[in-house]
Amino acid sequence: MDTKDSDRVSRRHFLRSLGLAGAVGASGTLLAACGGGSDGSGSSESGGGGESATASADCSDLSSLSDAQKQRREQQVKALNYVEESPEPNKNCANCQLYQQEKYGSGCGGCQLFPGPVAAEGYCASWAAQT
Repeated sequence: MDTKDSDRVSRRHFLRSLGLAGAVGASGTLLAACGGGSDGSGSSESGGGGESATASADCSDLSSLSDAQKQRREQQVKALNYVEESPEPNKNCANCQLYQQEKYGSGCGGCQLFPGPVAAEGYCASWAAQT
């Protein structure tokens, strides 16, 4: 069936992406991209309502990324079909096990698969339910 074939492709992309994330994480680059630098104080705790902050969050600021990180992000975003608003009602970045909560401020987390901010309400082909 078509859905089985597309599931295999999604798993293949996921595993390939996971391998890439492991290699990046081992080199320490991912930690730097996810705000692991010296500035531990973000503006993530100034918002009040959590859910309302995610709807208005602008997670497109890539100024903290190097050119190499931006290029890697662009490739991964395309490969994973990442979008900032999930087409799936019960599947979004905020409930994905790869999501890194509030790494870039209120409503903008990180992803283990690519550097830079992601919208909590976003979605990609590698979505995996939290365990």
